[in-house]
Amino acid sequence: MAQTIPVSTAESQETSPDNPAWFRYVLGQYPTGVTLITASRDDESVGMVVGTFSSVSLDPPLVAFMPDVRSTSWPKIQEAGSFCANVLTAGQQDVCRAFSRKAEDRFSANAWSETPSGSAQLEGAAAWVDCDIENVIRAGDHDIVIGRVKALGVGESTDLPLLFLRGGYGSFSIPSIISPATALTRHVKAADAARPEIEALAEELKLEVLVSGVVDDSVVVLTAAGMASSPIGSPSRVGVSFALAAPLAPLHVAWAGEAAESRWITNAENVVGHVAPEVAHAELQRVRETGYAVSVGRAAAAEFERMVAVPSDTAAPDLSGVLPKLLERTASTGPASIEDPGGVTSLHAPVFDPTGQVAVTLTLNGFSGSEPASRLTQCRDRLLAAAQAISEEIGGRPPR
Repeated sequence: MAQTIPVSTAESQETSPDNPAWFRYVLGQYPTGVTLITASRDDESVGMVVGTFSSVSLDPPLVAFMPDVRSTSWPKIQEAGSFCANVLTAGQQDVCRAFSRKAEDRFSANAWSETPSGSAQLEGAAAWVDCDIENVIRAGDHDIVIGRVKALGVGESTDLPLLFLRGGYGSFSIPSIISPATALTRHVKAADAARPEIEALAEELKLEVLVSGVVDDSVVVLTAAGMASSPIGSPSRVGVSFALAAPLAPLHVAWAGEAAESRWITNAENVVGHVAPEVAHAELQRVRETGYAVSVGRAAAAEFERMVAVPSDTAAPDLSGVLPKLLERTASTGPASIEDPGGVTSLHAPVFDPTGQVAVTLTLNGFSGSEPASRLTQCRDRLLAAAQAISEEIGGRPPR
């Protein structure tokens, strides 16, 4: 799906703060910490992830965070009157993901103790800061929450703090998506082999070409080419990530087995509440039959890119606005095809490893949604040929 952030070039300088996407993109060049704010209200624990936690004053000891006024968790924390700021470590990306998606087991899946204020303190966090709410100041579409520190401490973990930068998680030692080294090893050879192919593909078709892999439960852009070829390209696509949740990125699931398919559906249910299994199965079956995937609908593409490509104070993409629409569309019209009247916005092809599993995927971005069938067929065939060439380069083979 096509990136909507405009490129800033010598010919066309984008400088206006009136463009919200550009404002957030530019500010996203500054790394932020990732902090879980927790509170207890009427014996109910509540939590929200923010990227705005900061020290304010030593005397008196004050800290602050800035929740979106549209947040459903912030009013509950404000009513509690106190909170605990749990600074997450690079090894706690799963905690960040669970609270950003409002997973039902977000508290039961982790170990907690209680702060003096009664808030939940996450065991293993890099640090914790227990506060009473001192003041709340409205500032545009966010509140500035000043907390008076009552108690604080550091955790026993030796992991570095989790950072958020350009849409990806990281730490001081690993500059993009944080994961065990072994999780990325299987992608490296494929991504390296893909470089000459995707550069040639981008030049020939005048489109963006992305190489993506799966790290834990996230799809991550590893390599990109041809950004300047598209009027809606971006200065950097590498590091953009989003949840592996139905019906997104079906190529990474179609040949991975029942457990992967079940997790794909569950990840979507953590966002939307319920997913009709037959809708997800149909999407995967179409991919297995055709050998590629199609994304359609310019409005859906724009909404998807707005959510995943621009950092926000939730420190993780919130797909609750786009997943229901995609699922509803698939349920009503079936899996997308290149003949879809909704208009093709991107095409995706798998690169297989020697075990017959998908190592990475190639994505063609930048379609207007009104290309003729001949153009789409040409692009699809060229994309599949490039994916096959990369598979052969790494000794890969399609699943039998």
